[in-house]
Amino acid sequence: MISRRNIRIKVFQTIYELAQQYDAPNPQTAQTILDNKLADTEALLAAASHLAFLVSDYVLLYANQKAAKLLPTEADLHINQKLAGNTVMKALRSNRHFEEVIKKHNLSSLFDHELVRTVFQQLIETQAYQEYILSEDHVLAEDKDITLFILKHCIFQNEVASAFLSEQFQSWYIDAEMIDSWFEKLVNNPSHFPFNKLISGEKLNFAHDLLSAYYDKKEIVFQLIEPKLVNWDAERVALIDLILLHLGICEMLYFPTIPVKVTINEYIDLAKSYSTLQSGQFVNGLLDNVHKELDRDQKLHKEHYQKKS
Repeated sequence: MISRRNIRIKVFQTIYELAQQYDAPNPQTAQTILDNKLADTEALLAAASHLAFLVSDYVLLYANQKAAKLLPTEADLHINQKLAGNTVMKALRSNRHFEEVIKKHNLSSLFDHELVRTVFQQLIETQAYQEYILSEDHVLAEDKDITLFILKHCIFQNEVASAFLSEQFQSWYIDAEMIDSWFEKLVNNPSHFPFNKLISGEKLNFAHDLLSAYYDKKEIVFQLIEPKLVNWDAERVALIDLILLHLGICEMLYFPTIPVKVTINEYIDLAKSYSTLQSGQFVNGLLDNVHKELDRDQKLHKEHYQKKS
């Protein structure tokens, strides 16, 4: 489920972080950092889902508080508690993979009472919630809709909740949009959603191999890059640009199942998003020149990357 784009971002950020700290980074340390970044995606999704459950369960406390007032009104005594019995939320709590990930990342006590209360108070003021509680009957489609609304609008698009999540999880700025796209799959299969298998074996291999190829093939790749740096001082080229160029060329040479055009477009986009204003054009021109040279010399797609033993 984790996209190749997000994997590429995590790989280049891992390399960049290590390059800032060490002259000769340890590839094994790099893989550990990368794996932690991938695990952070898992934790972020589970945390958002856990917060949604806490918000839905808060209605019970809210109803008790209203009923316990010194002079409760008729409305205070009859708070609609339908949300606490939401069938999607109940199925989510029965998902053993969800519980395992919550425990693995110590998420059970992540959210304090005030945050949950704030999100709940904002939820009950919405038209979506008011329509949901028009009856106390549970219709699966309605339970799905309100759960999706809580996840997308009351958590991921909520200023308070999203600010808290962005502080807790470094992956927020990379993964939020991708995770948001998973919520519909989650509400359609809450009891079996694979919280612990967000990255396939094939994509995990891609992540590890791309990271390893960067370090293993650095000299070979630089020999392709350096002659193209006409009017550019290699030492003055933005470090992020050089990393992206190295990774892009590694993909061209050692990952034949990925079309070269896809690789070039991906790294141009990353350069535009994460480097300087001129980086997109620079990365585009250099990758295109290297591609033409490799194609001319019939050196494209000649071998799969083999990690050093």
